Amino acid sequence: MRKRVMWIDIARGIAMLSVIVGHSLFYYVSSDVGRYIYAFHMPIFFILSGYLYREKAYAKELKGAAKNLLLPYYATCLVMIAVFFVAQLKTPWLVNYPASFSDLVSAIFYGIGADSRLPFPAHVDSIGAIWLLLAMAIALQLFNLIIVFTKRLKSKRLVRVFIICLLAILGKLIATNWLLPLSLNAALFSLVFLYIGYLLQEQQLLEDISWKIFIVALFSWGLAASNQMFLLVSVGASDTLLAILGAVGGSIVVIKLSQLIATKKVVDSTLGTFGRLSIIVLCFHDVDLTYSQVPQMIMAADFTQNLIVKIIIVNLYRLIIPVLAVLLVPRIPGVRSLYLNRQYPFLKRKPDLVVKKKTN
Repeated sequence: MRKRVMWIDIARGIAMLSVIVGHSLFYYVSSDVGRYIYAFHMPIFFILSGYLYREKAYAKELKGAAKNLLLPYYATCLVMIAVFFVAQLKTPWLVNYPASFSDLVSAIFYGIGADSRLPFPAHVDSIGAIWLLLAMAIALQLFNLIIVFTKRLKSKRLVRVFIICLLAILGKLIATNWLLPLSLNAALFSLVFLYIGYLLQEQQLLEDISWKIFIVALFSWGLAASNQMFLLVSVGASDTLLAILGAVGGSIVVIKLSQLIATKKVVDSTLGTFGRLSIIVLCFHDVDLTYSQVPQMIMAADFTQNLIVKIIIVNLYRLIIPVLAVLLVPRIPGVRSLYLNRQYPFLKRKPDLVVKKKTN
C-alpha cells in the first residue's frame, strides 16, 4: 500500500466539507458562495484520483473499483433501505422518500444524483450524493483502458486528448436530454479531470505550486464562479470550457491551501482524517441529506428570522452524522470492511509460504 500524502487527504477533507455546505445552502445555492463551491467540489476528487493514478491490469482496476467504490455504494443503499422503512412510521424527523419501496430500488439501480432527465415518459428518483462513487468507478475503468490501450503509440498524448474530449463531449451532449444510468454522463465528462490530474502528476506541477500559479488559478476560479453554476452531476454548464477552467483553478487553490495547512499539526490531523475517510463522510452525509427532516425544521423555526444564522446551524447539524460515522465505522468489524475494504478486507491474504529445499 502506498504511503498516504497528507496534503491530498486535507484537500479531500476540504472538498467533503464543501460538499456538505453546498448541500445546506437552501435559498443560497445559486449565490456567489454556492457557485464557488460547486465549481470545484466534485471535480477535485477526479483531479486527485488522476494525480494518484497508476496503470493497472484491467481486472485489477475493476476489482479495486468494486471493493473501494461499489461496495460502499451498495452498503449505503442498504442503510437507506433500512431508514426508508423507519420513515414509514411517520416520524417527524424523517422524510418519506421516495414515494414507494419500488421507487427506492429504481433509484438505487439507476444511480443518478439529480432529478431524472429521460427521453421517454418515466421518472427515476435521485440516489443523492453517492452518485460520485458510481461515476468514479466507471470513469476509472475507462481511463485505465485509454491509458493502457494507447501507451505504445508514438502520439499517445494527442490520441488520449482526442478520445477523452470525444467521450466528454458525448457525455455533455447526451445529458441535455438524457441522464444515463449509473451517472454515466458525469463519468464520461470527468475523464477530462482525471487526465488533467494525471498530467499534473506526470509533470510534477502540484509538488510546489508557485504563488503566480496560485493567483492565476484563483482568478480562473473566480471568473468561472462569477459567471455560471457548474453541476457536474448533470454536466450542467452554459460554458463548458469555462467550467473546466474554474474547476481546475478552484482545485489548485484548495490544493495549495492544503499544502500550507499540512504544516499545522492540529488542523492537518482533523482535516486529514476527514479526507482519509471521505467515503464514509460522503455516504453517511447522503443518508442524512436524503432522509433527515431536521434542517427543514430548523429553517421553519421562529427562534430567529436571520436566514444566515439558520443556515449556519443547519451546517453544524449536517456535520453530526458524518463525524459520528467517522468515529464509529472504522471501529466496527464487518461494517468497516464495507467502507474501508483496502485497510480492512473481509478475507486477509495469507502470507506466501516459502519452501526451502533441503541441502544434502
